[in-house]
Parts: sequence; C-alpha cells; structure tokens
Amino acid sequence: MCGFCLPYLSDSESSSLIKDVYDLLNENGIFYISFVEGDPVDSGYKTASTGDRTYFYYYKTDFLIDKLTSAGFEILSSFQINYELSNTGSELHTVLISKK
Repeated sequence: MCGFCLPYLSDSESSSLIKDVYDLLNENGIFYISFVEGDPVDSGYKTASTGDRTYFYYYKTDFLIDKLTSAGFEILSSFQINYELSNTGSELHTVLISKK
C-alpha cells in the first residue's frame, strides 16, 4: 500500500518505486497507490499552515497506468475521490489498484 506518497516523489522516483514494488511483491500481490490528479506543470512548492514548505507533484492517471503496466502490473481498479479542501476548493484524488 502506497497511500498518498506520490505527491512527494518526482517522475523518476515514482518510476523507481513502481519497479521496486513489482520486484518485491509476491506473485499475485496487490499494489494500492493513490495520488492527486492534476497537470504535472502545476507541480511546485506548497506551504502548510505551520509555514513548512514542501514540493508537491501532480500526476495524470494515464501516465501512472502506463508506468504500472510497463512494470508488469495488471490494473484491477481505478477510482477517484473528490477531496474538499478548507475554503480553497477541492482536489481530485485517484486510487489505482493493480496486481503483479
């Protein structure tokens, strides 16, 4: 399970993660991954209410499905959740469930 870690990983780091997970999973193992759907060009620094800053990456579903299938995963399910942000709108969170 890799819940909401991709927003903190670059394209190359996410590709490495997917390959490593595939290599480490048992045969028929299930991989849950979630991320914030968005245009990668909108990636950038976000500031928390504490003042801490971190770089935040957006991903397109098709990009990650391609990475997963290229690594050998079979996509079992894909769904989206509209996540309401406090006073600033909402984000579209995507969940992909795949099988080795």
